[in-house]
Amino acid sequence: MNPTVGQIESCMNTLAPFDTAEDFDNVGLLLGRRDTPVTAVLVALDATLAVAEEARRLGAQLIVTHHPLFFHARRNLVEEDLEAQTVCRLVRDGIALISAHTNLDQTALSGSACAARALGLENIRQEKYLFLGDVPAPEEAASLARRAGEVLAAPIRIYGDSSRTVRTLAIAGGAYDEGYVRARELGAQALLTGEVRHHNALAAAMEGFVLMDGTHYGTERILVPPLAASLQKALSALQYTVTVCPSTAALFAGGVD
Repeated sequence: MNPTVGQIESCMNTLAPFDTAEDFDNVGLLLGRRDTPVTAVLVALDATLAVAEEARRLGAQLIVTHHPLFFHARRNLVEEDLEAQTVCRLVRDGIALISAHTNLDQTALSGSACAARALGLENIRQEKYLFLGDVPAPEEAASLARRAGEVLAAPIRIYGDSSRTVRTLAIAGGAYDEGYVRARELGAQALLTGEVRHHNALAAAMEGFVLMDGTHYGTERILVPPLAASLQKALSALQYTVTVCPSTAALFAGGVD
């Protein structure tokens, strides 16, 4: 039996409860009809024109993304910007959209948790958006940053003393550099995140703490394959006949990756 968009939304709610999202966020079903039958789902980090085209080629009736559309109120859908173009493309192709953002960030399927596992951190524990793990063999921040760069396939910029020995690393994918304060309180010597602002970089360095910037995209795209696999497993357990695929499209419509 093929699931409907609404049934897949319910499954996503089990994986990452929508009511745990922040008030500013926009999660759940954002586009489409809940009664639409689904034979294929595409999982992506962002809903871009490239992803919309990939979904069309796949024959998917639904896209599940981490980052939502409609963060801010729109006055029109005139196709003069990327968001409007993407929305209109999805509507014309009859493709629905579900997003799981800050609710997903608080689960073991977050980019932070996926990165912690990929780095081989031990004793992984969580506090809201922070995932902390012990480095198997304490190493200098510079060495740890190189390994993180290989895992994330992203450039890593270090703020602070690159020779600092890191025993416990905190990870918060995306934009959460202010989390360094709590990470330090929890015993970490460094925080890997996706966006580091100057004032937090300066404050952390002055306090002997290391901030690592792995880019927003780099620290979160790692979640796409595990999320697709987990959604497929959950839907198969319910005996739904549907194929869930991770996106391979470039992040931006222009092909920048």
